[in-house]
Amino acid sequence: MLNYASRTINSDVEFMNIVLSDGSYIILEGDERKVSIPFPKGIATTHTHPGICLFSHKDLETADHLFSIGYAVVSVMNTTCISSLYRRGVYTLDDKLVLKNLVNKVKKAKNLEELMSIYRNLTFPNYLKFVTYSI
Repeated sequence: MLNYASRTINSDVEFMNIVLSDGSYIILEGDERKVSIPFPKGIATTHTHPGICLFSHKDLETADHLFSIGYAVVSVMNTTCISSLYRRGVYTLDDKLVLKNLVNKVKKAKNLEELMSIYRNLTFPNYLKFVTYSI
């Protein structure tokens, strides 16, 4: 996906990779600053961001839906980093409530520092985890 992330940086057009339930994958091209589709049965998805590699509130709403239908990993990336939400067990109601609360906090964040603080202090009570890696 790194080549697609580079294309996103240059054009703002986002791309999405979906690992399907049978292990195959598809890569889809979206629009400027968004990509949306009806999701097929799958286990993981990553999409590119033109800016920071943190989930927007819309990305988090999508992650909630994907975890509810059986996905295990949801990620966003750019050319320097990747952030992932992943589950190490069932998607519990407690984790869902924390994710819903995160949606509201991210939506209300006024600047990048506030947004980064929200993610730095993020913890889930059960099986959902958040990680960020440099590429």
